[in-house]
Amino acid sequence: MKLVVKERKAIGTNKVKHLRRKEWIPAVIYGHGEKSYHIKVKKEDFLDLIHSLHSEAVLITLDYEGKELPVLIKEVIRDPLTEGLIHVDFQHIHEDEEVAVHVLLEFKGEAKGIEEGGVLDIEHRYLTVRCLPKDIPEEIIVDISDLEIGDSIHIRDLELPEHVEIEEGLSTTIVNVLSPRKIVEVEAVEEGLLVGEEMEEPEIVSEEEKTEEEEKPKEESGK
Repeated sequence: MKLVVKERKAIGTNKVKHLRRKEWIPAVIYGHGEKSYHIKVKKEDFLDLIHSLHSEAVLITLDYEGKELPVLIKEVIRDPLTEGLIHVDFQHIHEDEEVAVHVLLEFKGEAKGIEEGGVLDIEHRYLTVRCLPKDIPEEIIVDISDLEIGDSIHIRDLELPEHVEIEEGLSTTIVNVLSPRKIVEVEAVEEGLLVGEEMEEPEIVSEEEKTEEEEKPKEESGK
């Protein structure tokens, strides 16, 4: 996939605001030990690109002033109120340099445990993989068809592409099927804690009362 970008000389808050009003998105290209490039990209072109991507783990070619640079989208900053695009970071990628990227997990099939009343609990929807750019998988398939109630799939159970390493631990749980009874029990405990049922309020004894209690035996022995 290719995206045309232009050199950006406008630096500073007021100048980038002017860029955005003209439907340009300020951006930067950076790489390990390399000079960063301030660029701008047409908002419409960038939106068309990201809507066509299956995940962020896809190499893109930037056409920058006649140079073709392979990059990954590392960060897209949006306005928290309007969700409008504010800034984009691209990472320049080299063929012989490993990269760490987030790869989506694609869950296939329908777990047997769901038909028995179980509930599918997905704990991770993506994993961080490390590999050479040419080996980056667009997705990792997780087949949940054989999962019954109480079953789980961990990272060690996945079939990974060759030359791809997962940064999360092998014992990390990806997905499991919970029994409805277990879910009800957990909810009941949480509700009890919130409502405060079966929780006795501790008795508070003032210092004055404590002193009186301590002195009682002395008074009685003196009679």
